[in-house]
Amino acid sequence: MAKPRPTLPIAHADDLPTSAFTDEEWQAIERAYARQLNADVRQQITTVTTQYLKDCVFERTAAPKAMARERLQRIRRGADDLEKVMLDSEPFSTSADELSREQQEQQQSVRSYTDHLIRRHFNDPRLAAGWRGDDFQGVLRSLIVACDCALNDLNAAEGSGDQAWDWWIQALTQIVQGHDLPYGARIVETSGKPSSFVALVRALQQHVPDKHMFSDEALAKAIQRAQARARDK
Repeated sequence: MAKPRPTLPIAHADDLPTSAFTDEEWQAIERAYARQLNADVRQQITTVTTQYLKDCVFERTAAPKAMARERLQRIRRGADDLEKVMLDSEPFSTSADELSREQQEQQQSVRSYTDHLIRRHFNDPRLAAGWRGDDFQGVLRSLIVACDCALNDLNAAEGSGDQAWDWWIQALTQIVQGHDLPYGARIVETSGKPSSFVALVRALQQHVPDKHMFSDEALAKAIQRAQARARDK
């Protein structure tokens, strides 16, 4: 199965799917699970499965995080370049140490006069005090720091897999646990067959459009990982 791409946690989608299992489908699901499911359990499973299908739609339509990362990096580079211009850190091809006293004085004059010209025409009600070069440099520095923090947030929020599927497995686990039904995910050594909960997930996946095609062993391990992530929260 292809590795899911990291996406933003926001998206827009129309025509969200719903799930409704027929009596025949419930019977097949119960045969796989080797347990009868009462009306309450059936309703809870239907509810979380519907939510899972909706989450799948959002995961497919959400913008990739790489696009957000690229924009943050562009903003940071632009702010950094403008801050350097404001600080006159790269005004000439030569370094400040190599400039003559006259050139340094000219540079200071250029900075003061250009700030004066900008101040004369700068009019923004959001900055009541008007144009102040030092203040604007401080805003740029704050913007650069904010971009760095935002990039760290974006990296820290990288998903470890299929989040919608993980949530679905965790919700199903809570439902069966709450009704004292088996939820272990493994391959039974004596028979080589999947445990009842793995068989339940397999049976449910046969009746939803967004299928995850695992072997029984891979499915058991994927369920174990999803359940472990819930415990680590």
